[in-house]
Amino acid sequence: MSPNITLLVKEALSHQHAGRIGIALSMFEEILKLDPKNPQANFSLGIAAYQNGDVGLAIEMLRKAERKAGKHPQVHQLLGLALMNAGDLAGALKSLKKAVALAPKAADFHAHLGDLYTLKRQPVLARQSFQRALAIDPENGYALVGMGQLDITVGQIDEAVAWFEKAIALGKELPSALHCLTMARTYREEPAELAKIDDLLKQASALPAPEHAHLHWAAGKIHYDLGDTARAAQHYRSARRLRYQSFDQQAHEERIAFMKEVFNEAFFAERTEFEDPSERPVFIFGMPRSGTTLAEQIVSRHSRIASGAEIPYFRLLQQDLGLRGAPSAALENRLKSLGPREFKQFARQYLAELSAIDRRADRVTDKMPHNFEVLWLMSLLFPKAAFIHCVRCPADTCVSLLSHSLSPAHNYAMTQKSLGSYFVAYDGLMKHWEKVLPVRIHTLSYEDLVHNQEKESKALLACTGMDWEEQCLEFYNGDSPVTTFSNLQVRKPMFRSSIGRWKRHKDLLGDLFEALGPLSPLNEAAPVGNGSSYGQQQTLATSMPDNDISHLRNAVSPIS
Repeated sequence: MSPNITLLVKEALSHQHAGRIGIALSMFEEILKLDPKNPQANFSLGIAAYQNGDVGLAIEMLRKAERKAGKHPQVHQLLGLALMNAGDLAGALKSLKKAVALAPKAADFHAHLGDLYTLKRQPVLARQSFQRALAIDPENGYALVGMGQLDITVGQIDEAVAWFEKAIALGKELPSALHCLTMARTYREEPAELAKIDDLLKQASALPAPEHAHLHWAAGKIHYDLGDTARAAQHYRSARRLRYQSFDQQAHEERIAFMKEVFNEAFFAERTEFEDPSERPVFIFGMPRSGTTLAEQIVSRHSRIASGAEIPYFRLLQQDLGLRGAPSAALENRLKSLGPREFKQFARQYLAELSAIDRRADRVTDKMPHNFEVLWLMSLLFPKAAFIHCVRCPADTCVSLLSHSLSPAHNYAMTQKSLGSYFVAYDGLMKHWEKVLPVRIHTLSYEDLVHNQEKESKALLACTGMDWEEQCLEFYNGDSPVTTFSNLQVRKPMFRSSIGRWKRHKDLLGDLFEALGPLSPLNEAAPVGNGSSYGQQQTLATSMPDNDISHLRNAVSPIS
């Protein structure tokens, strides 16, 4: 490394450590123009991209660093975290195990593995990894918070709170610990932790953006519980600005229009021989925060149905096929050229994923909300599967998304306008699917389920082809770990307090209502649904990982 490049790397690192991520990104890019194989620059650019929410770029850079500095444990650590955020849990496991093998005494690395096992819904292995981390460092805040989050996924809320409180008392991982604690509690009076959050916010400009955002999410939750909706909304808005990058609505709408044009009735009529006969998949999809976790918990209480949670297979396949990029004639040709051989391979790979979850179950759920974009492929592969579309009052769904920290991939929730426009595009795509797909979609309205639990639950089980079992009414007693933001709600019996939640925010939601247009609850002429009913939206409501692993720390140590 030449002296000039060495100095540039040091200067870029100083900006990165000080939280000036944009400046650091630009400098590392210039360094790589001078020295494309520079491992420190690739590694640091990967970290900076990760901190900035660009997980794809982070993975690309960290893989380059891995090839040049494969014996450095931090390269594998950061690559594992980036892959975890991207949903590639198998790749993340491989990288994090390498990091642990290279640095077995690094408590954080064991805690990262614990997080991964939590996401993989392997609580025994997760607890073992966190315990190893705490055996090395009893005050490791990352492991303390991880233990708390693990306990929440299995419904042990009191134990989780104790872990978060311990981390806070030790001053460890304060932003994420405070955020987790506020999510696990309901506040009736101003708590001591609010003063701590406010003090930290006064110094938060020196924090990485994700940690700064944690503090705003936490403050927003407390103020919301205390009834100060306006102040809560201010904190949520600040959190979203820190959490998400701006969303390109025009590019998204062009993608949706392209899908509608390519995947038309003729497309499906010409591909009637591509199906796999399996009935195992139970696809549960819809906008995040629309009741997908609740639907899965009800279904998976059945003795012959296993919970698969959010299986990333179709999301990753969608990327591989190019459907996350810009539309083009070449992409259209590629999609239309897919033949029986490819479809057979897709089906075999997906069924292997289900078998890895449970070989004995008659059915396995896949609760990836945004699979609604890939229904064209899922319906061709598995026309005998169950397709369950979860819907909820659009305004309530959006209010929930605006007030919860989802992964950076959900940047459509940055503003009320972007979220409302995204919801309208989703609604239009679902209308298209219901016209052209060669399968029957069962619509589950959140409002209808809350008010008619037994009737709707029985209809839900019937669409899977399984006989009714009474324990499906006790969805809150399930022992499957829940790793989404609904992990607290689904541990309680059915409640109605989330219906009509938008009304409490009514005076603050002008941009959302305008963007929703005919789907706004203020529109008296609003249609009841999208071809699949939004349930009792008009009679009740008017009268968004997805998983988030945002507590994961952003390492910034140089590898040289």
